[in-house]
Amino acid sequence: MQVPRGDGSAIAVEVVGAPDAAPVLLCHGLADSRLSARWFAPVARDLGLRVIAPDRPGIGGTDPRRLASVADWADDARLVLDALGVDQAGVLGVSGGGPFAAACAAVLPGRVRCLALVAPLGLPEWPTVSMASGERFGLAVARRSPAFSGWAMGCLAALARRSPELFLSLSATSLPEADVRALADPALRESFLANYIEAFRRGYGGTAQDLRVLTRPWGFDLASITVPTLIRHGDADLTVPVQHARLYAERIPSAHLRIDPGHGHFSILTLAREVLAPLAV
Repeated sequence: MQVPRGDGSAIAVEVVGAPDAAPVLLCHGLADSRLSARWFAPVARDLGLRVIAPDRPGIGGTDPRRLASVADWADDARLVLDALGVDQAGVLGVSGGGPFAAACAAVLPGRVRCLALVAPLGLPEWPTVSMASGERFGLAVARRSPAFSGWAMGCLAALARRSPELFLSLSATSLPEADVRALADPALRESFLANYIEAFRRGYGGTAQDLRVLTRPWGFDLASITVPTLIRHGDADLTVPVQHARLYAERIPSAHLRIDPGHGHFSILTLAREVLAPLAV
């Protein structure tokens, strides 16, 4: 579906799960898209949840909009909730979507019932030493030239369209064994490919903007989040350091942290039921 912004532009939204059920706003990851909601669809139906996943500006089916900071995206989130008649929702942020989910909890406190962060990318000043070399390099470049980093990721999306097996093979070189095993599952592999390709349907500008705002001050304080918050992170994650999850838990007063032994950045998504269940309460 498309949600109008009022200026002629629109936000693309994927809605899955049980109709008219308890709403969960899903903030997709970096170089990801609204289609990630489909991964959670079967579990959402079982749990009686409705997952609402907007594409961020310039990504997938959403028209571009200039963001000055991560916090600015909450305006799009508010429009989506209003359009669907949602007064209050649980919010789920995955990976690079974690900061955008946290922004909703900070900027729209009356609209957010609870918050769940899964392998969330942290503040730009937080340590990246435990990240794989490619991810550390990508973030370092993004701080200086987000457009270049966005373009490079867009080139990978073109490769994913032309040669998905080669793209997956290259991606696996910096992943722990847990993630390699998880992406061997056809369902997760196809979801990963579809999301990555869809993220660059309009080009690389949306991802470049995500990188720009993620690597600069976010425009809100994590300490201002007061809703119940659950943070989950795999201790084998080489994409986002587990230390980021610990620092989120220290900054958010209401946070509960759970470290999942043996899980990486992608294998933790196989725990979809455990991730969504707390948002059904």
